[in-house]
Amino acid sequence: MHKATRLFLAWATLLGSAMPAMAEVRTVYQGTLGTSEVVLEVNATGGGRYFYRRHGVDIPLSGPVSKLVEALPVQGDAMYRAAQGGNAPLFEDAQTRQPGPTWRGQVINGTFAGSWSDGPDKQNVAFELRQVRQYDPDKSPGATERVTRAIPPGNTTGAASDAPVSIETAPYDHLKLQTPLKQGAEHVSGAVAWRMVIDPRTRFSYPRLTRHPNARVVEKVNAILARRHGQLSLAALECKATLYTATHPAAGSLGDYDAESVRVTFLSPTLMSVVESGSTDCGGPHPHNHYAPYTLDLVRGEYLDFDRLFRAFTQTPDGFAPSKTLMALIGKKLKAQGRGPESAAAADPQHYTGCDEVWPEYLALHFERTRGRDALAVAVSGVPHALGACLGTTVALPFTELKPLLKPAADAYLFPKP
Repeated sequence: MHKATRLFLAWATLLGSAMPAMAEVRTVYQGTLGTSEVVLEVNATGGGRYFYRRHGVDIPLSGPVSKLVEALPVQGDAMYRAAQGGNAPLFEDAQTRQPGPTWRGQVINGTFAGSWSDGPDKQNVAFELRQVRQYDPDKSPGATERVTRAIPPGNTTGAASDAPVSIETAPYDHLKLQTPLKQGAEHVSGAVAWRMVIDPRTRFSYPRLTRHPNARVVEKVNAILARRHGQLSLAALECKATLYTATHPAAGSLGDYDAESVRVTFLSPTLMSVVESGSTDCGGPHPHNHYAPYTLDLVRGEYLDFDRLFRAFTQTPDGFAPSKTLMALIGKKLKAQGRGPESAAAADPQHYTGCDEVWPEYLALHFERTRGRDALAVAVSGVPHALGACLGTTVALPFTELKPLLKPAADAYLFPKP
């Protein structure tokens, strides 16, 4: 859970759910199974996983590379009963005791080739896959090692959302993300523009910057956006892969990631704010209700450090906390709107939920443009499940009211010259 009032530290771990807990050298292959493009990963001691490129869903594998047996979907009463309480793949039919589809082959000069069959009376299908890379997750910096990174205050983002997924550090996941994206309409605002793109397998939209006076900024910002998009897509596909391991109601679904809302709330030559929100559910005790805004600095091509522009935070032993100046502006706005702890309690003491009291601990900032008005949005983000109704922007401070907060660098960002 991200709390925007502290200096966030997060760990990034990119391990496939079907892999063993103890890391070992893995070999990644790609090629064709019949006419289908596939990517396959095997462990040094046997077993592994693979996916069809058009689907991106992991199918667990068991056994030595010379005879790899596929897991079967947890479908039907017999399989459901066999899988209950295990959360482990089933490699034979619980009713017929027949093994899953089987890969029989050998590796010669980096090529894994042979035949695939889904039953004794079924036609064999030829496969040929070439080795892409071998890697040890424990020795792949930036992917499966623990990563800590300072997160600029005001952003509800962590290193886990921004961990690199490269051919060097996480080749299997990297190849999974190499899929054509559907391009949405371009939204132009002066010298800058953006468009949504969609991975057809996960179905939600995510933005990309398409125009900016500085081409290097476009490259750097889109790398951040692509990483975040990729992490959400991997999570959705991992949920869908529970078709082979789980019996909860969300098993085999996209976990409602396909209903994720991702919005560009502000774009100028200097700033880009994005909000990820929704209610994802892949079998946990309750859905993950979230409202996660972040802002990109289009001058530097990185996450915006709000502390550079505003007197919005003060340093504490734990990181950062909202400043008295910011809290005073919030309180003034709430009072003007007849809101806040005192107003709400007086109006309806039995139903006061205290949403306006969560600002100090669960405050996040972003920018928004509504009806031609530019404002600093103060949002509630990262609250416990019981306070999910409080999520979202509830105070918007127009740029014209921000003077007490502004530092010298702010003018160039909020009021850029044409």
